[in-house]
Amino acid sequence: MISNPNLIYYACIAKNTTILAEFSREADLEALGRQCIEKAPPFHSMFSHSVRERTYTFFIDDSFVYFAIFAQDLDQSEVLWFLNRLKSAFQESVKSGSMMGSDNFSYRCFQAEFDSIIGEIMALSLDLVDSPPMVPNCSRNPSLDSSKGKKMVLTPLLGNPSKGLKKKKRLSGEANGDFGKDLNVENKLVVSDNVDGVCSRDFSLSMQKNVTLHIGDRQKAKQVWRKHVWVVLLLDLFICAVLFGIWLWVCRGFKCIDS
Repeated sequence: MISNPNLIYYACIAKNTTILAEFSREADLEALGRQCIEKAPPFHSMFSHSVRERTYTFFIDDSFVYFAIFAQDLDQSEVLWFLNRLKSAFQESVKSGSMMGSDNFSYRCFQAEFDSIIGEIMALSLDLVDSPPMVPNCSRNPSLDSSKGKKMVLTPLLGNPSKGLKKKKRLSGEANGDFGKDLNVENKLVVSDNVDGVCSRDFSLSMQKNVTLHIGDRQKAKQVWRKHVWVVLLLDLFICAVLFGIWLWVCRGFKCIDS
């Protein structure tokens, strides 16, 4: 799924250099997309390049090119999911339509079907964004006065809430005495000064921690990659120095060159 559909700036499907369908959030990206399709890297099944906080990704299958421009913040797994979704939907439409087995693809001949595919992907991603991934325990099954945000009580599904509480208190008092009645009331009634504030604050803190951990992991990966590059460079330099020393020892300086 795409966590944020607004991070998709441009997408298209092409047959060689012919644009069969395209989607663009900015008008100038259509011309840029055509230039990228014309310069699609040969002998590649996938190619990705990032510049100016945007990622340009090609997914090539035979003579068909699935190309998109994303924000650099979008995860690579989401990019691959999106392009694979375009590929599978396009192949299903071609097999079931009149273009089956034909190579006479014209400019934007697949635009109507492509618009519906993009709409489904965007709607599915927006539903995922709008629906909360988890519900805090403190917000399950409450009846909360939204205007005051002062008290929260557990209400029965049917009947009058006050009568239900009175019946429960009366039954618990008859069975267990005054102590059991007080305990039952404490279990059924929860008072909070600001329930919504506490739940939303805890939930936002957990989301911030997840984002911070994700950014930290990316920074660590970059640091490890840089260390590996330096190790390889130093190792190459050391090997070259050793070989140069051996050459000087064999030739006793630069006598080989003089001769």
